[in-house]
Amino acid sequence: MKKVVVFFLIVMTSMSCSNDDGNNFHYEYIPVDSVVLPSEFKKDSIYELPFKYVRPTTCHFFDGFYYDRNSNIRTIAIVNGVVEQDNCTTAPINPMTEILRFIPTTEASYIFKLWKGEDSNGNDIYDEIEVPVVP
Repeated sequence: MKKVVVFFLIVMTSMSCSNDDGNNFHYEYIPVDSVVLPSEFKKDSIYELPFKYVRPTTCHFFDGFYYDRNSNIRTIAIVNGVVEQDNCTTAPINPMTEILRFIPTTEASYIFKLWKGEDSNGNDIYDEIEVPVVP
């Protein structure tokens, strides 16, 4: 995961994008602050999971979720676009909430690995939460 994150950040940082206003921007992973998960899932039901995160500045905007599926493990981080301009200020409203729609398709438990950032050595930190699936 760390290699994928680093590669993605390097590629996205080195390739500036341009929006209609002429501003350049890049992408950053933002740690998951918290999520509300049910105590159990029902197979094939639709769940709207509220993920909270702290938007660092007014130049950050939600651009989706990093979502990796590996068997029954779901690794999740928040993706923000960051407009590259000089007048960014601390975001006035925090935390932000975004909804991830999730449909459990097997009867095995799901493990959610929520990306919390990196430690002082640059290693990824995760909170892991297991949620069983009932028929």
